Amino acid sequence: MYLKSLELQGFKSFPDKIKLGFDKGLTAVVGPNGSGKSNIGDSIRWVLGEQSTKTLRGNKMEDVIFSGTVARKPVGFASVTLTLDNADRALNSEDDEVSITRKLYRSGDSEYKINGKNVRLKDINELFMDTGLGRDGYSIIGQGRIAEIVSAKSNERRDIFEEAAGISKFRYKKVEAERKLSAAQDNLVRLNDIVGELENRVGPLKNQAEKAEKFVVLAQQRKTLEISVWVSRLSELKAKLDELENSLLLNKNEYENIQNDIDREEEKIREGYRKIQESSVSIENLREKILETEQSSSQFKSDIAVCENDISHSEESLKTIALQKEKLLDSGEKTKNEIQEKLEFIEKIKSECSTLENELSQIKESFEKAQQEADALGKNSDSAGTELNNLYIRLSEIRSEISNSEMSAQDTQQQLDELQKQRQQLSELAGQYESEKEEISDGLKDFEEKSVEFSNMLSGVNRLLSDKQNKLSVNRKECEEIRYEIRGKEQRKKLLSDLENNMEGFARSVKEIIKASRAGRIGGIRGTVAQLINVKQEYATAVETALGGAMQNVIVEDDTAAKRCIRLLKEQKSGRATFLPMTSVRGNVLNEPRLAGENGFVSMANELVEFDSQYQGIVNSLLGRTAVAEDIDSAAVIAKKFGYRFKIVTLDGQVVNAGGSFTGGSAAHSAGVFSRKNELEAIDSEIASLNARLSEATANMEKIEAENKKLERKAQEINEDIAELSEDKIKFSAELSRIEALQKQAAVQAEDFENRYNQLVERKANSAENAKAAQSEFEKIRVRIRETEQELAKEQGRREEVRRQREELSSKMSDMKIKIAELLKDGEAAQREADSLKSGMSDSAAALESLKNQEAELLRLIDERKNTIEQSRQQLENVKTSVVKYNDDIKNWQNIHRELEMHVNNLRSSVKELTAAKEKYSGEIFRIEERKVSSQRDYDNIINQLYEVYEMTRSEAEENAEPVEDRIEAQKQLNEIKSKIRSLGHVNVGAIEEYQEVSQRYKFLSEQLDDVTNSKKELEKLIEELTQDMCRIFSESFVIINENFKAIFRELFGGGKAELILSDPENVLESGIEIRVAPPGKVIKNLISLSGGEQSFVAICIYFAILRLKPAPFCILDEIDAALDEVNVKKYAQYLKNFTDTTQFVLVTHRRSAMEEANVLYGVTMQEDGISKLLKMEQSDIEAQASADNDKEE
Repeated sequence: MYLKSLELQGFKSFPDKIKLGFDKGLTAVVGPNGSGKSNIGDSIRWVLGEQSTKTLRGNKMEDVIFSGTVARKPVGFASVTLTLDNADRALNSEDDEVSITRKLYRSGDSEYKINGKNVRLKDINELFMDTGLGRDGYSIIGQGRIAEIVSAKSNERRDIFEEAAGISKFRYKKVEAERKLSAAQDNLVRLNDIVGELENRVGPLKNQAEKAEKFVVLAQQRKTLEISVWVSRLSELKAKLDELENSLLLNKNEYENIQNDIDREEEKIREGYRKIQESSVSIENLREKILETEQSSSQFKSDIAVCENDISHSEESLKTIALQKEKLLDSGEKTKNEIQEKLEFIEKIKSECSTLENELSQIKESFEKAQQEADALGKNSDSAGTELNNLYIRLSEIRSEISNSEMSAQDTQQQLDELQKQRQQLSELAGQYESEKEEISDGLKDFEEKSVEFSNMLSGVNRLLSDKQNKLSVNRKECEEIRYEIRGKEQRKKLLSDLENNMEGFARSVKEIIKASRAGRIGGIRGTVAQLINVKQEYATAVETALGGAMQNVIVEDDTAAKRCIRLLKEQKSGRATFLPMTSVRGNVLNEPRLAGENGFVSMANELVEFDSQYQGIVNSLLGRTAVAEDIDSAAVIAKKFGYRFKIVTLDGQVVNAGGSFTGGSAAHSAGVFSRKNELEAIDSEIASLNARLSEATANMEKIEAENKKLERKAQEINEDIAELSEDKIKFSAELSRIEALQKQAAVQAEDFENRYNQLVERKANSAENAKAAQSEFEKIRVRIRETEQELAKEQGRREEVRRQREELSSKMSDMKIKIAELLKDGEAAQREADSLKSGMSDSAAALESLKNQEAELLRLIDERKNTIEQSRQQLENVKTSVVKYNDDIKNWQNIHRELEMHVNNLRSSVKELTAAKEKYSGEIFRIEERKVSSQRDYDNIINQLYEVYEMTRSEAEENAEPVEDRIEAQKQLNEIKSKIRSLGHVNVGAIEEYQEVSQRYKFLSEQLDDVTNSKKELEKLIEELTQDMCRIFSESFVIINENFKAIFRELFGGGKAELILSDPENVLESGIEIRVAPPGKVIKNLISLSGGEQSFVAICIYFAILRLKPAPFCILDEIDAALDEVNVKKYAQYLKNFTDTTQFVLVTHRRSAMEEANVLYGVTMQEDGISKLLKMEQSDIEAQASADNDKEE
C-alpha cells in the first residue's frame, strides 16, 4: 500500500482545487515561512479523521475552510480526498484503490466517504487501525509531535508505541467488550428483578385460575336469568310510554293554540308601544324647537339693546364734535387778527431802522475825523506802547505758566492720591490671593488624605471580594457535587419509574385496562390494588405475599365499569382480569382479640397498609383475615393455637395457609411492586432532600453573588469617588495655578505702580521749581511795566481829549448799532410768531375736516343701528307666532299619546288572561313528561345494562331470553346465584390465561437470564484473552523497538548509549516508557539537559526504531528537522533512504540537505496574499538546479 494522490479544495490557504501526485521514495514540500506548506500535512491529518482544532492549528473546525482575502471571497466548504493503492490488500477492502474523502460545510455539516460512499468517522478509524496511519498513528509527525516524544511524561508516550506494536485494534476490541459487559451486567440485574417478581406470581395465579372456572359456570346461569327478567320489564315499560306519549300530544296542541293568541296580542302591544314612542319623539322635538325659538328671541332682544346703546353713544359723540367745531372756528378768527397786528409791527420796525441808519452814517464821518487826529498824536508813543504791550503779553504768559504749574501740581497730586488708592487695593487683593492660595493648598492636602483613605477602602473591598470569590468557587463545587448526586438518583428513579409506568410484573390484560383508562377510552377505573395501597418497606414482603395475585386486581367504581372493562378485554382479546367494584365488594375482618398477646404476632395485614378510606371494604376483603407474624416458627405456633382457621404470613414471605398447609422458600425481595414503590418514594425523599440542600447551597451562592455585586458596586463607587476626587484635585490645582498667576500679575502691577508713583513725585517737584522761577520773572516784568507806563502817561494827557471825543462818537455808534440790532431782532421774532400763527391756522383747518368726517360716520352708524333694530323687532314678532303654533301641536300629540296608552293597557290585560291559561297546560305537560322521562330512564337503563353487561341489543336479548311467568320468583333465583358468586370471594377471571401468559414469560425470561449469564462469562473470558495478547504483543514489540533504538542511536550519534525502559514492568499495558540516552563523551541524567537539536535527534532515532519494526505505508514529516544542525540534517535525510523500499516519505522542510535527497520537489508560494500555489520539480530539475547553484558558488 502506498499514497497515490492528494486533492484539496477550499482547505485553509488552498481555495482552488489542486492535486498532488506521489511516487515511491522521498517527496519534499518546500517554501518560505507563511507560504502554507504545512497546510499539506494538516490536510492529510484532517482527512484521516483528526478532530483536535489545536492539532490543526486553529480555534474552531470552521477555520479549515478558506476564509477569503481582500481580493477573494470566502468559500462555502473544505474538501480533501486521499487516494491509496491497496493492491496488497493492506487495508480491509476488496478494492485495489481506496479513496478517503472528508468534506466540511460552513454551516457545520460534514461528510465522510470511502470510495464515494458515505460512512462514519468510526469506519475510517477502524479501516486504518494498526496500520500506523490514522489520527493516532505515527504516519504524520510534526515538529511539535517529535518534541513531545522526548518532553512528554513517561505514561504519555504509550500511544505511538502501542500503534507500532499493533495492539490498538486489541485495545479497541477490549473497550467494546467491556462496554458490552457493562450492558450485560445491567440486563442481568433487570432480568433478575423481573424473574424474581414472576416467581412470586406463578403460585397464586394457579389457585386463582381454579377458582375462576367455578365462577364462569355461575356467571352463565346469572346471565340467562338476568336477561329474561330485564326483557319482561322492558315490555311493561314500552306500553306505559305509548300511553304517556298520546296524552302529551293532546296537551301540547292546546298549549300551542293559546301561545299563538298571545303572540298576536303581543304584536299589537309592540305596535302600540312603537306609536307611543313616535308621539313622545314628536313632543320632544317640538319642545326642542320652542327652546331654540326662545333662545333666538333672547338673541334678538340682546341685539336691539346693543344697537340702542350704540345709537346713544353716537349721539353723545355728535354733541362733543359740534362743540369742538365751534371752538375751532372761534380760534381761527382770533389768529387772523394776531397775524395782522404782527405784520403792522414789522413794517413799523423797518421804518425806524431806516431812520437810525441815516443817523449812524453821519456819526461815522465825525468818528473818522477824530481817528485821523488820534493817529497823528499816537505815532510818538507807538514804540513805547508796543514794548508795554509785549511786557503785558509776557506777563500773561508767565501767569499762564504759573497757573499751569499749579494745575499740574494739583493734577499730579490727584494722580498720586489715586495711585495710592490703587496700591492699597492691590495690596488687599494680594492678601486675598494669599488667603485663597492657603485655602486651596489645604484643600489639596485634604484630597491627598481622602485619596489615601479611598485607596485603603478599595484595597479592603478587593480583599473581601477575593474572599467571596473563593467562597463562591467552593459553593459552586458543592452545588455541582449535589447535582451529580441528584442525577444519579434521578437515573435510578427513571429506571424504577419506567418499570412502574410500563407496569412491569402486571398481566397484559391489566396493562390494557389501565392504558385505556389513562387514554380516556374507558371510565370508572381507580387503579390496581398495588397502585392504590402503600406499605412500609419492612412489611412489603409480607403484604405482597398475603395479596399474591390480588395485587393485580383492578378496583372500579361500580359493576357497570367492571362490565365495560370485561367487554374491552373480549374485544381486544387481551386476556382476563379480576375487577373489584367499590359498590359491591365488602370484606369481614377477623375478630380475634387474643392474637395481640401472642409471641411473634405483628399485626393484621389490613392494619399494615395505608390507603384512602373509600377503599376500606376492598382492603378488608383482601387482607382482613390474614395475620402477620415475625417468622415461620411464630406463625406455626399461632396457626396451631387458633386451629388453622385463617392465613398467616411472615415478614420474610413464608405462609401458613388456612387449613394447615405451608408455603415458603426464597424470594427476591427487591423485585416486588411495593418494594419498587417504596424505593421510588425513598428516592423522591432523597432527591427532595438533595434539592433542598441544592436550594440552600444555591441560595447561599446567590447570597454570595449578591454580596459580590454589592462589593463590586462598592468598589465601583469608590473608584468613582477616586475619579471624582481626582477631577476635583485637578480643578483645585488649576485654581491654584490661576491664583499664583494672579499673584505674579499683581506683583508686576505693584512694581509698575511704584515706578509711576516715583515719576509723579518727581514731576510734582519739577512743577514747583518751574512755578518759583516764573514767579521771579513775573515780579521783574511788573517793575518794567510801571516804568513804561510813566513814560506813556505824558503822551496820554495829550491824547486824552482826542480819546474822549472819539469815545463819545464810538459810544453813539455802538448805541445806534445795538438799537438797530434790537429792532431787527424784534422784527424777526414778530415774523416767526406770524409764521407760527399761520401754521396753527392750517392745523385747525385739518382738525375741523376730521371732525366733519367723524360726524358723517356717526350719522351713518346711527341709521344702520336703527335699521337693525327694526329688523330684530320684526323677527321677534315672528318668533312669538312660532312658539304659539308649537304649543298647539304639543297638545295635539299629548292627546294621541294618552289614547295609545289606554289601548296598550287593554291589550296587556288580555295577554295576562291568556298566559294564565297557558301556564295551566304547561304544568300538565311537565308532569306527563316527568312520568315519561322516569319510565324512559328505567327503559334506557335496562337497555344500557343489556349492552354494557352482555353486549346485547333488545332484539338479541329477546332471542336469548326465557319466558318469565313470575318475575319476583325469577329475581329470587337470580339473587341466590349472585350470593354463590360472592361466596367465591375475589375471583381473577383472567387468572387462567394470565397464568399461562406468566408461566410462558417466566420460562422465556429464565432462558434469557441464562443466555445473558453465559454471554457475560464469554465477554469476561474474551477480555482476559485480549489483555493477555496485548501484554504479549506489546512486550515482544517493545523489546525489538528498544534494540532498534540502541543501534540507530549509536549509528546516528556516532556512539554513546541509549535505552527504553518500562517504568512499571509488572503492569505492561499501563506502564510509562522512560528514555535514557548518553551521547558520546557525555553523562546525561535528564533529557532536559540535552540541547534542543539533540532532543529532536533522540526523538527521530525512536521514530526510526519504530519504523524499522513496523514500517508505515507512508509518512508525513512536517519540519521535524527544524532544530537540527546541517550535519545532522544530512544524516537524517540520508538515513531515510534506508526505509524508502517500504515507506513513502513526504517531507515538509526548508533545509537544503533534505531537499537534495528528495525525488520530487513541490514548491509552495504565496504570490497572492492568503492564497497558496504549488510548483512541482522532478529529480532531474532538482539536480540541474543544484549544479547551477554550485557553479555560482565556485
